[in-house]
Amino acid sequence: MSKESFEVVQLIAQYIPNEQRISLLKTLLEVYGSIYKTSKVTRISRPALYRYLASDKKSYPNDEITARLLMALLEIKRSWIKDQLRQLAKDFNELINKL
Repeated sequence: MSKESFEVVQLIAQYIPNEQRISLLKTLLEVYGSIYKTSKVTRISRPALYRYLASDKKSYPNDEITARLLMALLEIKRSWIKDQLRQLAKDFNELINKL
């Protein structure tokens, strides 16, 4: 994908809740089957991936890391990730309408 596409994905990443960020990472792990392969595809270190997956949840992926997760998912599960983002937008709009 182009640099412009990555910039758009980075903007989107800002609005993704922490728990959803972990869910995206877990989806990539299911697809690739290992921390090693996921690390190679996303260019995120293995220690960082383990930290994000830790049960104490003291660390969540930042916006740039989340953008990398999204880019990797766009390459392999494009329609699925778009559906996930649309659902997040719908949920967000429903909350705004309650104001």
